[in-house]
Amino acid sequence: SWGEKGHYKINSSCTQFFPNKIKHLQDWTTRLAEHGSDADKRRRTDRFEGARHYIDIDNYTDFVKNHKIIEDHDAACQTYRRDFVTKNGTLPWATDSTYHALVQNFKMKDWNRALLTAADLGHYVGDAHMPLHLTNNYDGLLTDQPGIHERYESIMINKYITEINIDRSRIRKIKNVKSFIFKYIYDNYQYKDSLLAADKLAYTEAKGEYSTAYYQSLWKNTKGFTNILIAGSSKAMAELIYTAWIEAGKPKIPKNTISL
Repeated sequence: SWGEKGHYKINSSCTQFFPNKIKHLQDWTTRLAEHGSDADKRRRTDRFEGARHYIDIDNYTDFVKNHKIIEDHDAACQTYRRDFVTKNGTLPWATDSTYHALVQNFKMKDWNRALLTAADLGHYVGDAHMPLHLTNNYDGLLTDQPGIHERYESIMINKYITEINIDRSRIRKIKNVKSFIFKYIYDNYQYKDSLLAADKLAYTEAKGEYSTAYYQSLWKNTKGFTNILIAGSSKAMAELIYTAWIEAGKPKIPKNTISL
């Protein structure tokens, strides 16, 4: 999702949010970006990896009715059936487990492993800020818009990546990590319909061709929330890393944590 350039942008921008308490981790900037797509590459060799990148949350009747599902993984599997949960994607739980792995990395002061885990964490956070990773209409097949997934997250983003601005702001410790993860998924789902509408409009304006005119229109009508989503990804990633460090007992961070 977001393509390599999008994930590079999300992961590399994350460190600008770090407070002084973890300022030495700003040395991670380039490596976090370079490893931002490691999780996608693992899909070639790990048959379980694909499910970690999405959740078709609108296949849950609880979400359709109440905009919320059972957030505990074991309870969800018991209620909805494990095969249903796995088939519809495990993104929020993969993010949560990666966060807890990062806590352990920090506790062990394994800075190399922590960096790679943080890069994966950023990838999953980024996926959850891409609306088409949150719906059963992930590639527009249900609305006669096949190919929208790649057109938006890769082709358009690659064309306009330099126009995406991420401004630094203050971050805080997260009180409940799992609830935090599910909340941004619930919030980001709302942009799905706006994205699909923008695609239809762009296709019409470009007279039925996926031309330069199409992508200009698509960007014009999605850049507002696309900036919100990508900036939100970077900030959420930073807050999760900061919270993991606190939960690990605030281990002293050396001036140089890079040896990869």
